[in-house]
This record gives sequence, structure tokens and C-alpha cells, in this order.
Amino acid sequence: MRLVERYNQILRTTEDATIQRLDAVLDASFNRLLRRVRVHMRAGYSDPAQRNLAILQLLRRLIPSTVRPEALDAYDRALRTLVTEAQRLGLLSAAGTTEDAMPTRPRVDVTIPLDATLAALQQAKTFLWKHGQTFAETTATLIAQGITEGRPTAAMVTDARQRLDVVKSRAETIVRTESLRAYNTASDRYYSAQGIDTVLYYATADDRSCTICAPRAGRIYRRGTVTTPLHPNCRCYLAPWSQNIAELDPDYAEMPQRHRKEVAATSRFPDASILNKRGVFEQITPTPLSV
Repeated sequence: MRLVERYNQILRTTEDATIQRLDAVLDASFNRLLRRVRVHMRAGYSDPAQRNLAILQLLRRLIPSTVRPEALDAYDRALRTLVTEAQRLGLLSAAGTTEDAMPTRPRVDVTIPLDATLAALQQAKTFLWKHGQTFAETTATLIAQGITEGRPTAAMVTDARQRLDVVKSRAETIVRTESLRAYNTASDRYYSAQGIDTVLYYATADDRSCTICAPRAGRIYRRGTVTTPLHPNCRCYLAPWSQNIAELDPDYAEMPQRHRKEVAATSRFPDASILNKRGVFEQITPTPLSV
């Protein structure tokens, strides 16, 4: 599974670069809007509600609300680069793991349709927009109350920046989760084209493995009954599995058990008794073919 870890590391580097770009865009946008907000804070509105509405409308511009393929903004460019790279890495990873696990199977070329890329981009953008709207509403309320209470402008700005840090943290989670979703969806497309029906659940063997993922490590599932990521920041992967090869190759057959032991040695939650714990993004709990 070194190949999976190598591609995970490449993807993490891409994620880090995307997060840095988004943070820079958020900071620049926030500073620009803050200057305008200060003007409204000093303006002598006869109706406080009108002033508060004006501030809210300004803050809502922090994160654009739609994906516009014909006129990409900084958010779209960063996220589209991430999603496209994640899908490319997903196909390469799937091809590599299939080659390792099933060397005699002929390789099939697979591509990701544009509509799948746009759908992944729209989902990531929608999540960012929701958090941006929450930020705008809470910050506008904070500023409005601060003006009413006569709080110093510097104190209100400090509070607003702290709330922006929360947006950045959530944006990071969105970036990491949606990139893994695109990565694994691309891998699943490759497996489908290859006629692979069963997959091995690969969980990163470290202390980040959670109660949802660790018990599933090394379990064999029918492809399509389980998907990854299972929760925000999930780093798990579904690798191809062949029962026919397992029956002929003892070392290959022991791979699931070796991985379970590897995860059990580092995770705090390896107990198979909690195997039926549902993932955040699952409608039903999948049943493994081997326990």
C-alpha cells in the first residue's frame, strides 16, 4: 500500500497549495470589505436597520455564491485545479494499485467527464458559500451590536478576524474532504471500467484513524456498497481486491489481516465490535464480505 500513501502525499501537497490560495483570497477580500464596512460604521444612518443591512450585504460578498465556468473567479480557479488534479491522481492511483494487485489484468484507459468535474466543483463551492453566509450573518450582527453598545472599532475588527479564522478552518476541511471525494470517485470509475467488483478498505495507519474507519481496515466490500470519504477529513482509500488471486497466493490472501494489524497497532479504535458504526456521509452501514 505504499503506492496509496505516495499518492495521498501528492494530493495533500496539492490540498495545502489550494488552502494557501484560498486563505490569501479570503484575507484580501476581508480586508477590502473591512474598509467599506468601516465607512458604513461611521455613516450617520437615520435607520440602524438600514445600516446593518448594508454591512451584511458587504460581508456576503466575501465568498461568491455560484460557479461561473465562463468567468472564473479566484475561488473557482483554485478549486477547479484541486478537483482536476485529485481526479487525475485518483485514476493514476487506481491504475497503479490494480497493476500491483492484479498484474495480469490488461489496463483500460479511463477519463473523467467534464460534468463530473463541474459537479465536484459546485459541491465544494456550495459548502464554502454556506460557511461564508454564516460568517457574514454572525459578523454583521456582531458589528451592529458593537455599534449600538459603543464598542471600540478595533475590538470589533478583532472579533471579526477571529470569526474569519473559523471560516478558514472550515474551508480547509472542505478542501481536504472534497479533494478525497474526487480522488476516490475517479478510482471507482477506473475499477468499474476494469470490471473490479470487490475492494479492500485501506485506512491510514496512524493515530488519526477514527471509530468509523479503523474497524473497517482490511475488510473486503462489494464495490459500490461502501464509498470514501466517510466523514470530513477522511483519508481512507478503496483498493482493488481479487478473491481468485487470494486463493492462489497465500501472501496476497494475508494482506487484509496484515493491514488490520498495522492499523490496530497505531489506532485507538481498532475493535471490530464497532464495525457497524455508520459514516457521516452514509445512508446505510455497509456489510463487509469478510470480517
